[in-house]
Amino acid sequence: MSAKILQSIKVLISFTYLFFLLKQFFVPVSPLYAATVHVFMATSLVFCFKPLETEKFKPIAFIIDLILIIAALGMCWHYVTNMERLETRLEMIDEVFLRDQAAFVAGMLLVFEGVRRSVGFSLLSVILFFVFYAWYGNYFPGWTHFAGFSLTELSEIVTMKTDGLFGVTASTAVNFVFFFVMFGCIFTLTGGGSIFIDIAMLATARLKGGAAKMSLFGSALFGMVSGSAVANTTSTGVLTIPIMHRSGYSKEQAAATEAIASTGGQLMPPIMGVAAFVMADMLGVPYTQIAAAGLIPALAFYFALFIIIDLRARKTGVGNISPEDLNIDPIKPRLHLLMSPVLLISFLVAGYSAPFSAFIGSIVALIVPFARKNTHYPIKDLYSLILDITKQMAWVSVPLASVGIIMVIATQSNLAFKFVELLTEVGASNLYLSLVMVIFGCIIMGMGLPTVAAYIIGSIIFVPALTDMGVGALAANMFVMYYCVLSMVTPPVALCSYAAAALAKSDSTKTGLVAFSYALVIFLVPFSFISDPAVLWQGSTFQIIIAFIGMMLATFSWSVFLQGWLKKDLNWFERVVFLGASIALIIEKSGTWIWGVMLCVNLVIIGWCLYSAKTAKTSITHSAACK
Repeated sequence: MSAKILQSIKVLISFTYLFFLLKQFFVPVSPLYAATVHVFMATSLVFCFKPLETEKFKPIAFIIDLILIIAALGMCWHYVTNMERLETRLEMIDEVFLRDQAAFVAGMLLVFEGVRRSVGFSLLSVILFFVFYAWYGNYFPGWTHFAGFSLTELSEIVTMKTDGLFGVTASTAVNFVFFFVMFGCIFTLTGGGSIFIDIAMLATARLKGGAAKMSLFGSALFGMVSGSAVANTTSTGVLTIPIMHRSGYSKEQAAATEAIASTGGQLMPPIMGVAAFVMADMLGVPYTQIAAAGLIPALAFYFALFIIIDLRARKTGVGNISPEDLNIDPIKPRLHLLMSPVLLISFLVAGYSAPFSAFIGSIVALIVPFARKNTHYPIKDLYSLILDITKQMAWVSVPLASVGIIMVIATQSNLAFKFVELLTEVGASNLYLSLVMVIFGCIIMGMGLPTVAAYIIGSIIFVPALTDMGVGALAANMFVMYYCVLSMVTPPVALCSYAAAALAKSDSTKTGLVAFSYALVIFLVPFSFISDPAVLWQGSTFQIIIAFIGMMLATFSWSVFLQGWLKKDLNWFERVVFLGASIALIIEKSGTWIWGVMLCVNLVIIGWCLYSAKTAKTSITHSAACK
């Protein structure tokens, strides 16, 4: 009985929440109004979709869940009824009432529990640390010391204005993320995800290491419209991991390949994940500018992985797709399903807003399957679609909004500014030392945190320091975001690797280590953001073209260095030349004479390896013939 009541409540809130988000697109309300309703409706849905699990005390668990849901909806009512006062009050001047403080305490406790249920203790522990710091900052030593906030001050800065819990992270979810979550759910429901995998399989069927390349290609295509690393892993990995395993890869290798390929989905335009939308909002630039900036690095990401897979397959002979796995449904009768992502991309390129483009893509994705009988979907599936959209929104939105708490405490306490000063002092003597410190910071923050949470914290703490050292705002943000994304496959806590390991039934630690070894090929790429703006699509057409050429060649050489093989096993001298030439090509601005020399060095060492491998093979063949 309790399960049926909870299901009914879940359906009612889901439909109401979806209606509210769609209404915001057509008839928007004020940012504070939208953010408050969105945050607490999403929180109530987290309690609905993930109730307390207990066998012994089910009635008590149900009562607790019911109280939490009612409390979250009550918070919506509190803010709606007090909205006029909150929007017209003067910050730090008008009185903070007892009911405002009570709303702060209750709201924070509800969000804390929502974060715990949606992403676990990793993010919650970080938030709790910052809240503790906000209250007891006067007990902290050195540059971290500050007076601390009172309950009245915390209530005001966290939950009474368009900042903190209702700041940029919450508004981004309402104004951007929702439309792409909706599009991804609809596109998956109507068969778009499966056609991507089938296209990838046909494209790579006859290639060396085709099974892993299929995973790479399919995850890149699916990542273009999903933008979520873990969702990408679970959606495509179900199909790709067994095929890779049957082709000769170990379970750990198959899972690791899928994990790193899916991680790239957050970097692949046109939809680069939630962090990219937050970045656009923070920088105050059109999302299309962020997508354009991400194109060359994303292509380098997948090109480098392709080379690693190709070299390994040619060296070991494993990874080819078997004929049995090529038994797929005809693609041509399903090609019309690709109309929705094509239209979405076309609208983005044409200059339309990201929400509008995704909304049009969603409508088309719902309608197009009925153009052919073989792609019809049951109308009753729309019911489960609505629940899927609202569930994914709740799972993204609650952690995303909670990061706003960290942001406002870090800025209002001057902690972020003090850290900027510290990092700037280090960077004054050596920029690259500061960059390495930022990398470690991003990786550590990304351990167990959603990428967007790690990126937002990094943007508050690290980006100002990088810009103070002369790094452009876009380059600094992209640099931080890349390493936060790579934390998804960086041990000891690598969420994407763990998701893939669960699908492959492989050892999660070994899978994480293998995925990290694959990810090393990408660790060099972000340094080019600092040295060469053309890599981020900033410059003339000629500058962008030569930056692209240099990037592809540098990542090729870096991949060869890591693999230690190019038609033959490389000796230590050849590997060192590949290493040095690739690094120099990355950190030097494209078009300079040094860059030109390094370009030539890369080409010469590649040519030498190919020639010497061919000569050695000819010599062996000749010797065998003489015998």
